[in-house]
Amino acid sequence: MKSFALVALGLVATSRIMAQDAVTNAPAKSFWERDTLTGDWGGLRSRWSDKGFDVGLEYTGEVLANTGGGVRRGELYQGLAKATLDISPEKFTGWRGAHFHASGLWIEGSEPNSRNDIAGMTGSAFSDPSNISAYDTIRLYELWLEQSFWGGKFSARAGQLALDDEFICDDYAGVFLNSAHGWSPFVAMSIPDGGQVFPVTGTGVRLAFNPTETLSFQAALADGDVHNQATDNRHGTHFGFHGNEGLLGIFEVAFRSHQKRGDTGLPGCYKLGAWYHSGNFKDMSRDNLGRNLEDDGALSGFPSTGTPATHAGNGGLYFDACQMLWRKKPGADQGLGLYARVAPWLPGDRNPLDFYAAAGLNFKGLLPVREQDVFGLGISYARVSSSLGDAQNAANRVIAGGGTPNHLSAGPVPDYEMALEATYQINLSPWWLVQPDFQYIFHPGGSAAIQDAVVIGLRTKIVF
Repeated sequence: MKSFALVALGLVATSRIMAQDAVTNAPAKSFWERDTLTGDWGGLRSRWSDKGFDVGLEYTGEVLANTGGGVRRGELYQGLAKATLDISPEKFTGWRGAHFHASGLWIEGSEPNSRNDIAGMTGSAFSDPSNISAYDTIRLYELWLEQSFWGGKFSARAGQLALDDEFICDDYAGVFLNSAHGWSPFVAMSIPDGGQVFPVTGTGVRLAFNPTETLSFQAALADGDVHNQATDNRHGTHFGFHGNEGLLGIFEVAFRSHQKRGDTGLPGCYKLGAWYHSGNFKDMSRDNLGRNLEDDGALSGFPSTGTPATHAGNGGLYFDACQMLWRKKPGADQGLGLYARVAPWLPGDRNPLDFYAAAGLNFKGLLPVREQDVFGLGISYARVSSSLGDAQNAANRVIAGGGTPNHLSAGPVPDYEMALEATYQINLSPWWLVQPDFQYIFHPGGSAAIQDAVVIGLRTKIVF
């Protein structure tokens, strides 16, 4: 595979780069202690950084297999290469507080990443077992300029934004492979094409205000539809605001405790957020006359028009908490941490979900001889909206009476999808990690129609 060729090339180049590092003025770190596989490039990387230019390249690869249940058994390999460029104009122009960032993605898989990805194998609708699953392509990812003011207390960012870099997600949730712990399905399943998150960004503006070290506010206004990642936005070049598709707004306030060096208390972060999309959304179960979409007239005597009712706008609230519960010694980041997230309310008439919750435990340094390794145990729960249940109930009754519903076939009434995950991140070096993973998915697709799925996998990440 091309990805393995890329890794091999990096390994071959390492021996020469190590020799170059040995002749620099500063003592070179050992091969396993350095931050990147390829080191400092004979001092070139440091010189670029001193002048305001930082470049990065990382590769993530994984093998995942659905070993039982789901739609079908199978396995696949997926790879993701990400290149980044960060520029600090202040270092070469004197432009204070400015920061430019650009990144690109190279996504590949052993099979076309559509119905044949790991979510397609398991039948998962709300908890994709992989957070790097995407359509094979090379695409522009982020492209933005940020300006800070008032000593960094206020900043404005504009361009092609990835909202999951700053909103909803948190550090303790980052160890999990299942996408339900990232940009959560309560938003991704509720807005067109999932929103401005991996692997597709979109045009937006983000404002952030940090009046104190413990309190922060941030808000973003973004294009309402990034368009399909496999067709009309395959390479990440869907620029601009398109008002006819609506706009997405998101706001978040965060309170952080015990974050300073020397604080004796356990660090924590608590967030309250809200999002709103101004577009139009179809009703899950009612037509434009208020009748059940699946009623052919046998249930009420008034057949549905088959045209869903339309609702103006969509939105919801969420709460997120991230708290260290116990640490091995004062000031250390090794110990036990907890994260919890809940979206307690979503308009069920226009969303496939009306409730979402997730939580996870992290233990960094579980084994005394492996202080940088992280063990994670996580759970996510997505409840299917009652409106979808009403539509399925109506379809079942119509079929039982010999009629023909408008859209659905006979089947179990949808209820929920839940995923359990156990994972262990082995940090072999600052530049290399390996991560075995196990997931069990209850009710894939949101009902008992598909047998519970069992997924095992192994991920590796190399920072070049």
